[in-house]
Amino acid sequence: MQLTFREIEILTAIVEDYIASAQPVGSRTVSKRGGLRLSPASIRNTMSDLTDQGFLDQPHTSAGRVPTVRAFRLYLDELMLIKPLAPGVGRLIGESLRGAGLDIDDLLRQAAKILSGVCRQVSMVIAPDQKHVRLRRVDFALIKPGLVMAVLILQGGMVVKQLVEDSKGLTQDELTAFGNYLNDLLRDATLGEARSRIVLELRQAGRELSELCRRALLLAGSALQHADERELIVGGRDNIVIQPEFADIEAMRELLTALEERDRLLTLLDKTVEEAQHIVVRLGPEAAPDIPGDCSLVSTPYGPKDHPLGVIGLIGPMRMDYAQVVPVVDLTARLLSGAMAKRF
Repeated sequence: MQLTFREIEILTAIVEDYIASAQPVGSRTVSKRGGLRLSPASIRNTMSDLTDQGFLDQPHTSAGRVPTVRAFRLYLDELMLIKPLAPGVGRLIGESLRGAGLDIDDLLRQAAKILSGVCRQVSMVIAPDQKHVRLRRVDFALIKPGLVMAVLILQGGMVVKQLVEDSKGLTQDELTAFGNYLNDLLRDATLGEARSRIVLELRQAGRELSELCRRALLLAGSALQHADERELIVGGRDNIVIQPEFADIEAMRELLTALEERDRLLTLLDKTVEEAQHIVVRLGPEAAPDIPGDCSLVSTPYGPKDHPLGVIGLIGPMRMDYAQVVPVVDLTARLLSGAMAKRF
């Protein structure tokens, strides 16, 4: 459906006023907007037409109008003008990431923290998928009799620690020997390849495999069982309470529940990598049932364009200031990609 120039002007004004105020927008408010040389009566007639076309909704007969999902989608795809970053924001994000240190987990948590702080929304970062990351070294440490800590050092300096139960009464000397044997066997394998090599070694060696090696392989297999589970880092949960949309306890509970459903969020964020190499905005009903209907998700991959490492983004009310949020998410992802390039 093709909108007239007047309809586009008025719809843009309503969307942007609603983003700023979180209140239904009336014709008098629109008429005061600079550049619109229209009477309130003409604006009312156009607003009525836009309502009939599904772009506006009227919560109450005496109230103004609010944009629908259809209006927000049109605004995002065709009408929005990106705002320049506020002075100092780029430097703030860059310095924050540089100050995170060398540990990847610290870097990702800092990225989530600075993004949520700048945008005043809830941020999310998916850590790199360790399934395809190569193993650099494996070590074992005896915590106490019957309990062993497996330390997997991965490509890029990523470290995975797993506690493994041991019923054999292994000594630290035996664990050191296990590590030496496994490092020869598994070095530079992805975690998936490492598991396959362990199964193959156990199957092919048969009775020729020494008891020490067999126990080393079984211990490594236990350590690798859940080593590639991806981490979802959520930052800025406190920002929920400052949004008018979540003054209602039920709306706040619904969003907090969605943030706890890790698998659903991972699946939703994964679609960002599958569908595009740039910023994706999903409005609530478009992503149902993954996020609440009155929320939206702004996300983008980070890492090399031909092989993204993970996803970073924001979740917040559909009334988010996308013209301001989108460039901040984009810049944070680009700076995070640069920081990760030094490690991978």
